[in-house]
Amino acid sequence: MAQYLQVDEAASELATHLAANVKERRAALKMTQVELSIRSGVATSHLSFIERAKANPTLEVVEQLAKGLGCSAIDLLTVQSAP
Repeated sequence: MAQYLQVDEAASELATHLAANVKERRAALKMTQVELSIRSGVATSHLSFIERAKANPTLEVVEQLAKGLGCSAIDLLTVQSAP
């Protein structure tokens, strides 16, 4: 079962990095949330929560997203350094 943060809870640093990385990679691929949902098998509503750092996805979900985005789970969890 998906776990979501309460309104007054702050996202962890890792959740924030995951959110930014998923959103940036999806945008770079010119992919909508619906398209990523279809490719990854992750519900669009859950994907929305993940991209806003309001969800704590399981490792399996992170792996599904990575496959849908054509990258590794490590890529999604790593802090991206500025170019």
